[in-house]
Amino acid sequence: MKNSDYKNIIFFSFKALLHRSILKLTIISMFLSFAILASVLYAFWNAFPSIEWIKLIFWGFFDDLLNSIWIFIISTLFILLYPPLSTIISGFYLDPISHKVNLLLGNNYIDKSSHVAGIITGIRILGLSIIFFFLILLLKWSLISNIYLALLIQLVASGYILGKEYYEVVALKIFTYEKISLFRKKNFLILNIVGVFCSFLFMIPILNLIAPILSIILMTSLVDKLDKNYSIKK
Repeated sequence: MKNSDYKNIIFFSFKALLHRSILKLTIISMFLSFAILASVLYAFWNAFPSIEWIKLIFWGFFDDLLNSIWIFIISTLFILLYPPLSTIISGFYLDPISHKVNLLLGNNYIDKSSHVAGIITGIRILGLSIIFFFLILLLKWSLISNIYLALLIQLVASGYILGKEYYEVVALKIFTYEKISLFRKKNFLILNIVGVFCSFLFMIPILNLIAPILSIILMTSLVDKLDKNYSIKK
């Protein structure tokens, strides 16, 4: 794919957010995501006093350790844990939105939309994210002392998970089960790069409120472009 293709995909995705067939779902998703984000931040804000009490009890002996763990937890909240929670909340709309995007792209696939599919995807992302969280936590305590390296690993892990799961939401609608796996292997790097890009979307203020919707639109348009390029070459 050319650089212009990626620009067109991004431009189309933002434009699709405002399309009348998707705008209502985008607004609903935004308010739902805001509610969960506010709840999580409120919970962590209330946890701050507890951290200070622990520091006082140990006379500051564990200050550096606690600060390191706190930074790691906060970063994990936004990089690994917020995306699956937001996806679960918005999951009710992800599959139908993917179908609407295909219609905008001129594809007349049979409507196999399921309101449950996106929620299941969010649950799978949450499960994988929790596994990666403990693996990265183990690496940080045993091998990785640099917080920035740990954050980079978190970002790559989140990109892999999002790229895989959002791709499958799209692919199940248009491919046979055999092609789903083959297509992903053939475009493994591109799908993961887009997954990392989607992971960034979940961390950017305002955009993170519509990140699940924007991510499924991006993935749908990307898979469509890759599939058409493959068909032309073939």
